[in-house]
Amino acid sequence: MSVQQSRDRRPYPVARLLDGQPRAISFDAAKCIGCRQCVEACKDWNDLPRGNYFTINSSNWLTMMPPVAEGQAQVWGRKSCMHCEYPLCAAVCPVEAITKYEEGPVVIDQAKCIGCEYCIHACPWHVIGKEQVHGTSTKCTMCSDRIAMGEKPFCVQACPVQALDFGLGWEIAERAQARAAETGAQIYGEREAGGTHVLNVLNRPSIDHGLRAVAAVRYPEHHIPWRKKVLGLLTMTAGLDGKRRAVLNALTKPWRLRYRYWHRPG
Repeated sequence: MSVQQSRDRRPYPVARLLDGQPRAISFDAAKCIGCRQCVEACKDWNDLPRGNYFTINSSNWLTMMPPVAEGQAQVWGRKSCMHCEYPLCAAVCPVEAITKYEEGPVVIDQAKCIGCEYCIHACPWHVIGKEQVHGTSTKCTMCSDRIAMGEKPFCVQACPVQALDFGLGWEIAERAQARAAETGAQIYGEREAGGTHVLNVLNRPSIDHGLRAVAAVRYPEHHIPWRKKVLGLLTMTAGLDGKRRAVLNALTKPWRLRYRYWHRPG
């Protein structure tokens, strides 16, 4: 294997939904009015229960920051999965339950997830929840089912003030850069964690919009507790089948363990 192939090898499954052309979502904070129509739309499309709009969890994949009532803030931020180009959550998953799609989405397969919580601890944005009944991890899918049909994510479609935009990655990046130049804003998501498929055009420092400072490197250091990693090795997480799949992946793709245990991508 060449050096370049080694660098390009990804420690998680990669697949295609439609045409392989990267897409992106952009969020314009200066246009947002905090109405949370995007939050409602996300719940409706994904059959998530109404209510509980202020914290990320298994029944709420998108929140608007700060967590206050509509109209009670002067600046808004969008908190949800950033759909990293190099997703940490997928890199640490021991059973390859998380797929990175060429079009942008990072999606958790509920049928494969064993509830180990590695992805929850690894995500630098803390936007992965845990389903209470089955114990599996859940998060925004970027409406991968809609993208596969050539449609835009439902949150984007629902925004009444066009604070959300969606399209081919290079087009969204150009429009975001033009908007930032016009308003003196900054773009968040271009470099964080090696780049993401969600670009935030922010008119204040990112912390004012409720967004975390994340290193601009691929696969930044994760924070999975050592106790959880050790217990994952010694216990029957998700039963015999879950342990079998985790062991099989470790034996057939040992290079995937480098990032999970030593913070070094394979």
